[in-house]
Amino acid sequence: MAKVMVNKYNIIILDGTVNGKRHRLTTGKKADKRLLQWYNSHTNDEFFKLYDDKFKIVSNEVITFREYGLLILEITKNNRNDFSQKEETQRFNRLCETFGDMDISNIKASHITKWQNDCRFAPKTIRNYRSIFNLILRYAHYDEIITKNPLSFVKVPKKIYKEIHIFHQDEIELLIEKSIGQFKNLLMFNFFAGLRGSELIALRWNDIDFKSNTIRIDTRIRNGVEDVTKSKRVRIIDMLPQSRKALKNQILLTGFKNDFVFVTQYGKGYKTPSVITELFKNLCNDCGLKIGTMHTVRKSCNTLLKQYGMPQDWILDQLGHIEDGVNREYYTGKIKPDMSKIGRVLAELKIG
Repeated sequence: MAKVMVNKYNIIILDGTVNGKRHRLTTGKKADKRLLQWYNSHTNDEFFKLYDDKFKIVSNEVITFREYGLLILEITKNNRNDFSQKEETQRFNRLCETFGDMDISNIKASHITKWQNDCRFAPKTIRNYRSIFNLILRYAHYDEIITKNPLSFVKVPKKIYKEIHIFHQDEIELLIEKSIGQFKNLLMFNFFAGLRGSELIALRWNDIDFKSNTIRIDTRIRNGVEDVTKSKRVRIIDMLPQSRKALKNQILLTGFKNDFVFVTQYGKGYKTPSVITELFKNLCNDCGLKIGTMHTVRKSCNTLLKQYGMPQDWILDQLGHIEDGVNREYYTGKIKPDMSKIGRVLAELKIG
């Protein structure tokens, strides 16, 4: 991918790389506004023309998906944190199993469609892979390596809508009742706070304000790496009475020993929520309930708040979402209204 430069003699130079070797080729033309605009629009074509003339060969450079993708992952990494960069690199490497050695200009919509059909990934997983795939192909289009982005012609797989698994009020009470110690406090807290697992393990005592009954959420921890929240926003959430009671109990365990609210058996902060998730799965088994995770706890909190008529915008702020569409589609389980209230209303109606 060549670029246009101007040397000290005001001559236009095209700077590019062929087979790993850098070449600065002169056009022999003095720079002016019109010429610079033209060369910026035809940089690669003109660079290879000059290269062919200089070395008396026809350049048939093949740019593979792997080569170009590695470049794009590198130059865009500042847009991602370390954890996200690792995730995207893993997805890219999986894509390279199919497309890595292909000339990127030869990748067709039919190739991508076949990959989507054969990969056996869930629709949501395919969407994640399409994100990095699209980034690479979009840059290739911008760089005029390909004339069209083939991914734009391939339909996104349809979502498979499943019933959202949550714990209802009686199940929440059972899970809290059957747990002990710190884990009991953790569950009582998060069933009514709805933090993400990564936010939960990053919670520190100085984030808690018992006077105003608020909690500051500004950090998450994933694989031991501290980072801003998923939404990249700081949010101040209200502390419900159940969460407050759980934190007051937890102070007696860790409030004077560690800056983290919830800690490992060794008295240190968690690097990942996976240990907590395993404890929760075992608890679900002991209670004879369908297995859940900390994400299920978060969904249960969202549904419970909706069921009891809390304001929609307030719920969004509590959970760190921008639009209710996310809550409806992924976080809201079946709401069980109090049918006795409806019965009383109907009984009071006089019809006739």
